[in-house]
Amino acid sequence: MISLAKNVEAVLRSTGAAVWYFHPQSWIRLPVVSWRESQCRELSQADGREHLAELSYAVDVWGRSPAENAALAADVDAKMAAMRMRRESSEDLYEADTGLHHRALRYRCVADAAGNIYQ
Repeated sequence: MISLAKNVEAVLRSTGAAVWYFHPQSWIRLPVVSWRESQCRELSQADGREHLAELSYAVDVWGRSPAENAALAADVDAKMAAMRMRRESSEDLYEADTGLHHRALRYRCVADAAGNIYQ
């Protein structure tokens, strides 16, 4: 199965923010980034093996203010774009029960087994 999860995690860690898989486990250090591979769909095979896959990644930025999130989200977006991920959406959310602001970023790409990314 084709996956770029390790690459995505490394890119997110390069922002300097705390990075968590799926959901933050600590809210002490904000802003924080959470991420997950949300889709891995086989697109084609060659010689009986998966050749191309459509991959989607959910990246969420959590912070105390929209401005704090915007700065980190811009850094995340630039780094994801540099690895050729296409941003599908970006949405500002507010978590009323915790008082945290949340920026939901969604990315997708088509990749081959060697990790080459195509749009």
